Amino acid sequence: MTKGLLLIDDSQDHTGVLTNISDHLRANEHINITTRYINPIAKPYWDDNKDPNVDNVLAAIRTEFLTLSPGLIIVDQYYSDTTSFDGIYLISKLREIPKFKTCPIFLISGKRDKIVRDIFTNGDKTETDKVNELSKIIGYGISRFLDKSFKDEAIEILKHRNLNDIFPAKLREYELQEIKIKKFSPKFSEFSLQQLADHIDSNSSDASSILEEMFELTLAHYAKIDAGL
Repeated sequence: MTKGLLLIDDSQDHTGVLTNISDHLRANEHINITTRYINPIAKPYWDDNKDPNVDNVLAAIRTEFLTLSPGLIIVDQYYSDTTSFDGIYLISKLREIPKFKTCPIFLISGKRDKIVRDIFTNGDKTETDKVNELSKIIGYGISRFLDKSFKDEAIEILKHRNLNDIFPAKLREYELQEIKIKKFSPKFSEFSLQQLADHIDSNSSDASSILEEMFELTLAHYAKIDAGL
């Protein structure tokens, strides 16, 4: 499954950077990625009161990644003054969706100092509230907290391939043959290769178990070959 790079920003000023990143990865790393852009306060995501609705934005993000693996999502922090959500809140909702639970996410803003002030200088919050809010933000697993310059950091993240990328791609090479791995545990032995790839790509609750069994079978296979030499 092709990696996707998504920018969520109410300005299109940096959409050209997505093309630069894609071109660089293809030319220098032989990696193809698909780029996407969403303006979270655009009219398609308004509710009945003509206000941007975070659920509508999340639905759009799901749609963009139906056939893509989330390689990196870059989220701007601040939108219009009338918007009921910001980038951190949007990230918190993304982390509730299995497919985006562990994918790399950058938070970008031209006002990084304002984010810190919002947390620590809000007079309505107790010190405990401030610490708890900071702890929650850390728990969202934000990979980078950057200004609007993110090209180099994005390339560094996207050029690395891990086993969660490699295994699904290899499984899908055989998906038309309806092959099943009968030596898997009963829970997984009836899954097609496509279903196994889908579980890994979506980071489902079974993904880590599937990867572990694949490792064990692969090692057992090579141990058997080695013993016969």
